[in-house]
Amino acid sequence: MLIKNRYLLRLFLLTVILFPVISLQAQEIVPKGFTPYWQININSGTSLFFGDIKENPIIPISKNNNEWRLGGGLIVGYQLSHVFGLRGQALYGQLAGTKTKLDRYFEGDYIEFNLNTTINLNNMFGKKRSDRLVSAYLLVGVGITNYNSTFYNLSTGTKIGYIGFGYGSGIKGRTLEGIFTGGVGVNFQLNNRLNINFETANRVMNSDEMDGWVKNFKYDVYNYTSLGLSYKFGRKKIKSVRGTPVTHQNLREVSPVRRESGKAKKPCTVEMQPVMPPATSNASKMEARAEKQLTPMQKPQKQISQTRVTTTPPRPILEYRVQIRAKYGQPISIALLSRKYGLSQNEIRGDKHNGYYIYTIGSYQTYEQARTRRDTIRSRFGISDAFVVAFKNGYRLDKLP
Repeated sequence: MLIKNRYLLRLFLLTVILFPVISLQAQEIVPKGFTPYWQININSGTSLFFGDIKENPIIPISKNNNEWRLGGGLIVGYQLSHVFGLRGQALYGQLAGTKTKLDRYFEGDYIEFNLNTTINLNNMFGKKRSDRLVSAYLLVGVGITNYNSTFYNLSTGTKIGYIGFGYGSGIKGRTLEGIFTGGVGVNFQLNNRLNINFETANRVMNSDEMDGWVKNFKYDVYNYTSLGLSYKFGRKKIKSVRGTPVTHQNLREVSPVRRESGKAKKPCTVEMQPVMPPATSNASKMEARAEKQLTPMQKPQKQISQTRVTTTPPRPILEYRVQIRAKYGQPISIALLSRKYGLSQNEIRGDKHNGYYIYTIGSYQTYEQARTRRDTIRSRFGISDAFVVAFKNGYRLDKLP
């Protein structure tokens, strides 16, 4: 058993060392349209034992010796793609079990470290999106647990024995065991940075010693079901420059700056100077002398006088619209948007901007008119993230003028 635990510990430490290397290498093979990011999660929930010393196969009991226990943990993860992510978890929890037929119960606690892979099921089998409000995932991994356990007689409360407590090879003499983890979870996205997740996962140990009864169950199992809060960081900020996609959610509406009256742009002026051909013959000289002898009224009108031509550049066509939806790389059916939001198909227009298919409503000469329409769309049609955008000569601008 000691040799097996040492082998598992070395395998786990090797995985810990390779974890940052895998994360760095993954940045070189990032899928197009996805920005990898780190996240940190704090969580807490129930910690339940499943083994020989347990009254019911599934449902814990609260009488005699209460089998309900609590735990709490910290997770640091790196999301590699829309589907796959890597996580490292540290967890502390307590466990208990009762068996009235055997007149025994036990109590224990553990310190666990594990590494696992998450698989986003929605993005694996559906369209790959980062803005899902709700998404389900699987998790699979390996780890080690360090535990202490004490065994008691149920009728008298007398201590029968213990395991760990300075006699093991784990932290502070705890018993060290390898574990395999597997479970499911659901993410609820609050915004671009914060998620709430509900997760349940079983830990299968490579021994049957935790409850002090080595007979029926070959491997002891315990479960940790938790509610957690995640914070994402390390995402690159999206800038509105040519060649960089701008998402519908990251665009921000800014009121246009009012121009001061009376400061109109000066028109463009062009100076045209007379150009006289050089005299190259005697005939030309004689003609010039004849011109000098004529009175001003008799002079031929061959000289080109200086003229001042004023030209005004064509005025660009500027309009304001209300954007209701955007999707990168793939268009959305206008009929589908009409049914979803209850809008007429005739008033929904589709355009393409920086690789995104964008959909807008209306055409207004002033920002104030478009803003009024935006407020109506938000309140009446439930499109809470609708916002005002500007078009010039039929092309969408990155910022409002």
